[in-house]
Amino acid sequence: MAGLPDLPQLCRTLLAYTMWADSEQLASLERMPAEHLVVPTGTSFGTVLGTIAHILGSEQVWLSRFVGAPIERPAETSWSDLAQVRAGFEELWPNLEFFLAGLTEAQLLTEISWLSRGGNPYQRPIWQCIVHMSHHSGYHRGQLTTMQRQLGHGPVPATDLIKYFATH
Repeated sequence: MAGLPDLPQLCRTLLAYTMWADSEQLASLERMPAEHLVVPTGTSFGTVLGTIAHILGSEQVWLSRFVGAPIERPAETSWSDLAQVRAGFEELWPNLEFFLAGLTEAQLLTEISWLSRGGNPYQRPIWQCIVHMSHHSGYHRGQLTTMQRQLGHGPVPATDLIKYFATH
């Protein structure tokens, strides 16, 4: 990508990056023994499995909001193992790709409304929500990287945005 991207291109890039980084992280988690995925780690969502499930559920919720068909946030326990989480991502990604392929500036400027987990009302333009979604997933992928290392696994793939820019 040469030059300064427009808003739709920037949002497409962030969504494509998010899918790539999620895929890289999943591949790394699939090399771990299943019993390590459920070891309590004292983190936000308790375990490696709980954290990757949270990323999936959050991305599903954001996409549903973007397309005007909001769903209830799935519980992190909705997926009992990593194979189910992978299947959830593999169902999500084509829908996310379809959404990002047709993004327009007008659509990105459209405001959406929702209630947070704590019941607080929010209203923001879709472009801000896309930026948030990408950063939110990255934050939790960072937690996953730390958990993998603490559990004695590695090497863990680098999923930095700058690496994505260098390779795509």
